Amino acid sequence: MNEEPADSVRLAQALRDFFAAADADALALAYAGIKACGAAPPEPVSWLETEYAFNRLFVGPGALMAPPYSSVYMDPEPRLLGNATEMVRAVHELLGLEATFQSSGMPDDHLSVEIDTALTLRARHEAAPDNENLRVLRRYFVAEHMDAWIPVFADRVLRSPATPAVIGFAVRKLEKWLRAEKDVLPPYDDVTQPATGGECS
Repeated sequence: MNEEPADSVRLAQALRDFFAAADADALALAYAGIKACGAAPPEPVSWLETEYAFNRLFVGPGALMAPPYSSVYMDPEPRLLGNATEMVRAVHELLGLEATFQSSGMPDDHLSVEIDTALTLRARHEAAPDNENLRVLRRYFVAEHMDAWIPVFADRVLRSPATPAVIGFAVRKLEKWLRAEKDVLPPYDDVTQPATGGECS
């Protein structure tokens, strides 16, 4: 059974905040949001230790165990600010949101930014269900773009011995949310990548 739309949105918002967390307090607050969506997750031994593990996996310093950037997984040569970043930036421009996301200080292809982009696309499309551009863009972004890299990212996180139970739980909820989001996408025929001219509103 699919989750109710409101539940799916709340879970996505909590996941967005979790993967964007700057410290232990922000992780704990976002995790409470995940629990509020009806989950029964494990509890951390220490949020400070969870913060250290989170930084080793996603933030640094040093080489990241599981970089939360789509360009790392989708570009021919894994790197930040690559072709996938440019594609996501073009989606933001189509939605008229480039300034909003740039002000966040995170690259356009960061996981949390992409979750927020998917939420924006969902809200815009639900408000204008007959808008063909939004229908195509939403399906492309979620089913063709996000679904191409998030499962690979999730597998890397879950395979890492440095991943504590609470982060593993959040990643599994991310996978569940992505599956549910794909299930409610409107269909389209033979669409590969939308054109990047004009604006969706």
